[in-house]
Amino acid sequence: MICPKEFSFFLQTLQKAGIGSQEFALPVQGEVEIDAGLRRQLGVEPSVFSACRAFFPHMEPDCLYHVVDRFYLHYLFFLMPEGPRGMVVGPYLSIRPSAQQIMETAERFNLSPARARLLEEFYPTLPYIADSSPFYAMAYCLCEALCGRQVQVQQLNLEDELAASGQPVPQREVDLPALIQRLENRYHLEDELMGAIAKGDRRKLRQLLDGSDFQVSVEPRLADPVRNLKNYCIILNTLCRKASQSGGGHPVYLDDLSRTYAARIEELPTTGDAQALVLEMADHYCLLVQQHSLQGCSRPVQTAILYIRQHLAEPLNLHTLARMLDCNASYFSARFKKETGQTVTEYILQERMRLAGNLLATTQLQIQTVAQYCGFLDVNYFSRVFRQTAGCSPSEYRKTGQALQL
Repeated sequence: MICPKEFSFFLQTLQKAGIGSQEFALPVQGEVEIDAGLRRQLGVEPSVFSACRAFFPHMEPDCLYHVVDRFYLHYLFFLMPEGPRGMVVGPYLSIRPSAQQIMETAERFNLSPARARLLEEFYPTLPYIADSSPFYAMAYCLCEALCGRQVQVQQLNLEDELAASGQPVPQREVDLPALIQRLENRYHLEDELMGAIAKGDRRKLRQLLDGSDFQVSVEPRLADPVRNLKNYCIILNTLCRKASQSGGGHPVYLDDLSRTYAARIEELPTTGDAQALVLEMADHYCLLVQQHSLQGCSRPVQTAILYIRQHLAEPLNLHTLARMLDCNASYFSARFKKETGQTVTEYILQERMRLAGNLLATTQLQIQTVAQYCGFLDVNYFSRVFRQTAGCSPSEYRKTGQALQL
């Protein structure tokens, strides 16, 4: 194999991105399903592979074939350097077909409503790659490395004629009363969860989550159970974010938390992991409201609180904040105390100790480094203040920090 490391890296990248790939022998023998089963599920012929047979004998080693079929699916074909073999990468999407495009596609191919629904549910399971994505550059470079010279790209639109195969679309027997009850239970539970999050009520949230089985309430729209739960987790992430926002969570924190969980959802390997992530995610949003709600605070106080939380490593005091807000220090001090119940100095210390506890419990940073992140240049002074607040030294807290509340 020429360039084995590069080829292995390319395959690993495809796997991480959720993009399929297959090698096939030339001349082509038999049938290879390369569209993740779309046409088979829709009951249309010919297959993508059969439709591509016409250009297989004319493939050149210094050419990358970018094929787009009539269902908006993209594929990359190229020759392997050793032996009469080819490789296909895909399918993937370069656009997210709109509801109108899906309906027009279904009409064009005379698909029944049941088949159109399969098409609608299929697209979210595919990876999306924009035309400007570095993925294309990587594919081109790999082909150049494999063939040893510059590669040309040939764009092909697969305008194949499709016909119904006559195979019926599998139909599930639906227990309508049970389905309605399951949906009502799910929506009721979601409403209860969102209410608890909006209030920052972690106790109520845990009561609701204990014993709840989200897998039972999720409608099995796709054949892949993990993908089903991932899609539901994406919905819940949005619901939790909106509930936390209604409870006073600031967009600065909500956006960061939402992006974090969106990435983690896509990395879920099993349905069990999905359920565990739902529990953690809901609790995290609830905790955000509990700790960071700015509801009821005036704009200047909200701005000051956000500034404090984002600049804990820097010198902070009443006069610093007053200058930043361009207001009288005495006036702002009184207003801050009235709206938060704490003086500016007390609040700054509280947030620094909260950050310190989190860093000690979740990282292996040196105590001196933790002190610096929390705005303390003197580690001995930091340790003394921490002991007064937490009742133990930073080192002791690190050993038992999960059980302590700062």
